[in-house]
Amino acid sequence: MKPDIQVGAINFWSIIIVGILLWGSCDTDEPTHTDTIEVSGGKNMFETSGSELSGINRVWYYRPSTVGDSLRLVMVLHGMGRNGEDYLDSWIPFADENRFLVVAPEFSDEQIIGFVGSLSTGGFEYRYATGNVVSWFSWNLPEKDWYFSSVEQLFDTFRRSDSRVMDRYVLFGHSAGGQFVHRMVLFNPDARFDLAIAANSGWYTLPDSEQNYPYGLSGAPNSQDRLNRSLQRPLVIFLGTEDTPDQGGFRTRPEAMKQGESRPQRGKHFFDFAQRVASERGLPLSWQLKYAEGIGHSYRDMAEASILLIQERGLIPNE
Repeated sequence: MKPDIQVGAINFWSIIIVGILLWGSCDTDEPTHTDTIEVSGGKNMFETSGSELSGINRVWYYRPSTVGDSLRLVMVLHGMGRNGEDYLDSWIPFADENRFLVVAPEFSDEQIIGFVGSLSTGGFEYRYATGNVVSWFSWNLPEKDWYFSSVEQLFDTFRRSDSRVMDRYVLFGHSAGGQFVHRMVLFNPDARFDLAIAANSGWYTLPDSEQNYPYGLSGAPNSQDRLNRSLQRPLVIFLGTEDTPDQGGFRTRPEAMKQGESRPQRGKHFFDFAQRVASERGLPLSWQLKYAEGIGHSYRDMAEASILLIQERGLIPNE
């Protein structure tokens, strides 16, 4: 996919801006990953370097003070507010009750990856919610630089650091974090989650080979090769029935409006589209569409409602 920017001439400031954006998208350093950390009880935070876990500035986590022989890690993805600590706090009551190790990576400030659409109806896309799979001018980035890969590497860090951490994790994201989660399922279907919950996403990347990324998969790296596996992973599209467009930032670009006029409508459109694709491919669809009755655009309320989804899957550690 190439940006559709209608300009008559490139002036000096255009060159400067593009140069800055290109410079910000380049990362020539090979990543180095934290081998182990001291996983302490209670609420904790540690800083990371830019070359360590792509896109992650710091990591908030909470470990119950009393644990058994196993810990279920719940990876929590924040929204556009970059408030990882707040998201962690919303899960702490359930961590104590269910012996969850809750990990909330906090990603860096928004960084532009490109301009999508025309000047009148388009806009800039950003790295976090779309996973950093492409750079400016839609150049494919190495998989090691994808933010989805950082989540897996972070999981490895905690597994190496505490032998009680189970070998699969729960993935939860709300709003922009929900966008992150459903795209991680599409692009990294072999990730080690045994449940992925995409809550109240504002808009979606459809499993559509005809529509340009990020609204479809055309032009995205290796997406078609992985789609069959993606459709058979345990993804729940989780929608608050009272989530209206006036709550939170709501995208109104033409491509997004085609998906629906509210987040619940867009989530159902995404799920229905996936059902058709799975049927055409002769595959069972392992995704589910679930509603949280009476809940709006609230990550705290959706976190509490998600506990039932985790329980239904039998993912609470045994005593």
